[in-house]
Order: sequence, then C-alpha cells, then structure tokens
Amino acid sequence: MLRQMLLRGQAARPSSLRNAPTCGFNARNIVARGSGQAGSDAKPDIKELARMAQIGITEQEVADFSPKINSILDWFGQLQAVDVSGVPPAIHVSERGTPLRQDQPHTYEARAQLLAQAPSTDGAYVRVPKTTTGADAEAAAPASTSAPAAAAAKAKAPAAPAAAAAPAASTSGAAPAGGAGGAGSDAERDALLAMDFRVGKIISCERHPEADSLYVEKIDIGEAEPRTIVSGLVKYVPIEQMTGRLVVIAANLKPRNMRGIKSAGMVLAASDDPKTRVEPIAPPAGAQVGERVWFGDSREQPAPAVPNAVEKKKLWEVVAPGLRTLPDKVASWRGAHMMTSAGPVTSETLGESRIA
Repeated sequence: MLRQMLLRGQAARPSSLRNAPTCGFNARNIVARGSGQAGSDAKPDIKELARMAQIGITEQEVADFSPKINSILDWFGQLQAVDVSGVPPAIHVSERGTPLRQDQPHTYEARAQLLAQAPSTDGAYVRVPKTTTGADAEAAAPASTSAPAAAAAKAKAPAAPAAAAAPAASTSGAAPAGGAGGAGSDAERDALLAMDFRVGKIISCERHPEADSLYVEKIDIGEAEPRTIVSGLVKYVPIEQMTGRLVVIAANLKPRNMRGIKSAGMVLAASDDPKTRVEPIAPPAGAQVGERVWFGDSREQPAPAVPNAVEKKKLWEVVAPGLRTLPDKVASWRGAHMMTSAGPVTSETLGESRIA
C-alpha cells in the first residue's frame, strides 16, 4: 500500500514534472502538495496522498505510514544532494523504447513429455511450487543446522573394529525387502516402490487434433477400460508401428490436460542425449498386459501410491533420474533391472540412455 501511494502520488503530478528527469524532482514538494506546503521541511499529508492514489486509509495507518514515508523522503533528499549537472541520463524510455528484449517463443522437441514430467501444470504453463517461508522455514531450520553437528560427532566417534564392520559392508549392496534393488538411498527406494509401472498394449493410436507432435493412444493395462495417454512420439515412431506395441507406462501419475485431451499416464521411452532418437522401452513377448513391473530380484512390492500422493510428494521426480538403459540395452533403476514375468524390459537400440 505504501509503495502504491508513493507511485500513484508521483503519477498524479503535472505532466511537466512527470517528463522531467528522475533526479530532478523534489520528492518533498510533490508529497506536500496536498497540504499546500512547500519546501524541504514540509511534512506530507498522508490522507491526501491516499486520496490521490485512490486508496482507503485509517487513522492508525496514517500514524504507521508517516515515519516510513518521511524516511523515504529523507533518502530522496540525500540523493538530490548529489551533483549530476552535465550528466546525461542513461536511457529515456519515452525516447528510445524499452531496453528489454522481446520474448521469442520456441517450440521444443518432446514438449508433451516435458510437461508430463512437471509436478503441476495449468494448461501450457508449469506451476511453480511455493517456497518454504515463515513458520515452515523455522521448522526446517533445525534439521538443516543439525548436519554439521552430526558430522562433527561422527568425526569424534572411535573407529569400529574391522571384524565388526565387515558384516555391515557385506549387506550394504543387498536389495531391500519389496524388490527395489539399486544403489539409491532409502528415500529413493521408497519412492520407487510407490510408483506404479505397468505393462500396457497400445490398441489404437491417432494424431492429436491440436498438436502435430503428439499421439493420442488407447492403452490396455488390464483395467475395465483402456487408458487414454498422450505421447510426444510423432517425430520418432511411425504411427503404423504404434498399434499393437507392448509398452511400459507410469500408471499412477496425476492425469494432465495435454492440449485439450486428458492424459492418464505416461509411456516410458529411452532417448539419447541430443534427443535425436526416442523409442518406447519394450516388455518382452509373453509379458502379461497389466502386470506391474519390478526392479531387482524380488517381485514383492507394496501397494502403489495414489496419484495425488505421487504429485504431492514428487515421487516421480525422485525416481526419474535413476531410470536408464544399461550398455546391454536393459532398462534399469540405479543398475537394478526392470523386470516382468517374461524377463527384463529393454530398449531396441539405445543403451546407456536416460528413460522418461
């Protein structure tokens, strides 16, 4: 409110003053106009400033704002004491136009897949999560500041005997219960176990009516009705190679509107670094449509998280960086094979590539 009063009060002065260089006007003279006073010692009429700015104000707010506005005017007074005679202004917007560059829209490859990975979208825009502030920041502070103390305590602790340390080392690489192998942290493995990756079969595929780079697929994943999923694969896979294809989908992502069509999942695909080749990863022939894939040696998994929890806890964002194909083109998470009842999931041609 205070900033609005000052800015709008300045905008309300005569055009001759508005066109003057910024360093040339006397701030106290401007804000004192409401009281009819002039001079560097005149006190501003806060009520008149509020009226000029079309802002309602109470007596208590007048009392609160007066010292703040006076301090701002004192700062302007110090600024005006600087001798700038003979120094031309760096830029006049009215004469030279805006110094800001014009926005240039760009269309990116695999745009649909990028949007599908965003934790929250509103149409074509990505919603930015709120930053931690206020009480939340204070609550988080003890955890962040405890790390140095823990490190110091660890440094002071005596070293464990070699014989006692050996058993722990021998089990550190073992896959935890639930089948999530790989070298990720406990939190990452928990996130992986909460994801629902399923074998699907594309039963129909057509071009998106509003987007040249998107396919709209109907995919059977063993549910009562096939899922509608939108994928940015037009540039990479001919449409005649889509129908009948076995794929792996992320089935518990929150549905998203993709250019007017709601997409209820994401087809996982491997891609090379320059993004010149993208191909859906493929379950082996004989894999059961609708079966949930797993990683590592054990097929046992807890129930997957519901879509809202996946989005709220950003589980996909935790898991996605660990998904890659190995040199032998087997899909994996942190080195643990992505498995089905008929064997591992693979990429046809792309080894050592990211999966998304």
